[in-house]
Amino acid sequence: MCGPDTPSSTPRIGARVDFFSSPSSSRDRHLLGNLLFLNPSTPNSQEATHFSFISPSTSPSIPTTPTTLFSRASVAGGRDSPDSSNSELDDRVIVFIHQIGDMTKSVRECGLLKQFTLNEKTCQMCALNESLSISVGQDGIIGRRVSMMRGGVVLGDGIVGYNC
Repeated sequence: MCGPDTPSSTPRIGARVDFFSSPSSSRDRHLLGNLLFLNPSTPNSQEATHFSFISPSTSPSIPTTPTTLFSRASVAGGRDSPDSSNSELDDRVIVFIHQIGDMTKSVRECGLLKQFTLNEKTCQMCALNESLSISVGQDGIIGRRVSMMRGGVVLGDGIVGYNC
């Protein structure tokens, strides 16, 4: 999660997951955006109280803003949701934090730790319903797989890491 690819305007606090599109082949994957988990009132806190979705700024051929992400969602990935039976007509983007971080397994096999809705109109900085531990193990989110889904379709996924 560390490194020069992080724009200088991206805060270096909390935890971060880079969402890459679900591929039809490994060459088709591209960055959809970053999801930051943080505590804006106490930046060095190990408890995230808020999240923020940030679109990539360096991909002119694939413009991804929250609005375009949501409109492209139904064609971006393959079917593989924890419960797609009730979500086929659902336009909400749901973020799933899985129990394990194994990207070789289907999302069904990764279990569910937490979930929340990513709202395109309010995704600049949103409060979480409950705080998340920015740590490894137990209830911590570091090292866990995170999937973004819409209507039972996996849009993208990644692994949570420290945002240093």
